[in-house]
Amino acid sequence: MKRFATSVLHADVGEVERFFLPQTPESIADDVRKSLTAPRYFDGAFAFAMVVWALPEGAAYPEDAPEGHPARSTYIQCAGSTRAMSVEIRVSGEDGSYQHWVVAREPVADPDRWVHIGWEKGEDSFTIRVHPEEVFTGEQAAPVFHDYIVGGALPPPALLRPLDI
Repeated sequence: MKRFATSVLHADVGEVERFFLPQTPESIADDVRKSLTAPRYFDGAFAFAMVVWALPEGAAYPEDAPEGHPARSTYIQCAGSTRAMSVEIRVSGEDGSYQHWVVAREPVADPDRWVHIGWEKGEDSFTIRVHPEEVFTGEQAAPVFHDYIVGGALPPPALLRPLDI
């Protein structure tokens, strides 16, 4: 059974990696849903970003995944707050190549229309630019995370915009 590690970025302490045992993909997806939909937790100031990645086969703990292993750079992540966040997915290959996408709730209607999602880290404010259809609430993002974690499923290609980062 796949095991997952989760990292949350907190304004006051930085990155906090969470790894629990026992776990199932369903329990991890449920924990992520609770975090993404809790407005007092994922508020864009205290907690503002989350990354979930699957440990490689044979790894019992996150530290068992070697540095540079594609599992460490294959993930689903979000940034913002439970009211407005972006969702991105990255898939890395053994050869160091990767594909990185921002996810949309529905196909982008106007590729020239952009909005900003913001969050705070200490005294600094940050924003990212996405299409309106790429803005999720925590409730809307939770099923995307669930499908990725439990089934390894990517959204349909029409909902994935490639990023070159």
